[in-house]
Amino acid sequence: MNLMKTRQSEKGFTLIEVLVAMVILTIGILSLYTMQLSSIRGNSHAGRLTEASTWNADRIERVIGLPYTDAAFTDMDGDGTGQDSDNDGIDDDGGNFGLDDSTPASADGMTTSPDNNYTFFWNIAKDVPMPNLKTIRVLVRDNRNVLSAPVVFTYIKADVI
Repeated sequence: MNLMKTRQSEKGFTLIEVLVAMVILTIGILSLYTMQLSSIRGNSHAGRLTEASTWNADRIERVIGLPYTDAAFTDMDGDGTGQDSDNDGIDDDGGNFGLDDSTPASADGMTTSPDNNYTFFWNIAKDVPMPNLKTIRVLVRDNRNVLSAPVVFTYIKADVI
């Protein structure tokens, strides 16, 4: 009789219980793996944005330091000059004063990063939003197509009278 009680108390886990525990553990580990991959992708994307922004800041500091009349501040294609004859701050041609041009043929200027990862386009709109101001829009495009859209910055340069 005593031997029977001992055997009943030493049953242990069944095979089904062990398999269920392994499935739950596997799902947990796969969830952590997926979360880790998403984190790595997000960090990589953030690093690319930071790199593009830093490179843009370096370039724009050089450009903004130039005199108002410097050739770098010329609206080369005239698409941002004289587009607001009624001075309401809206491009009369229905565009955006040519500030969103992001091809070598349409932008007012461009340069490429030393590692060739980014192309820096800038566009000038003279007397926008008011006389004696130039709006400068900078678009940094990722040449590796990692970033889905260009990084865009807008600056205003005033003519010191």
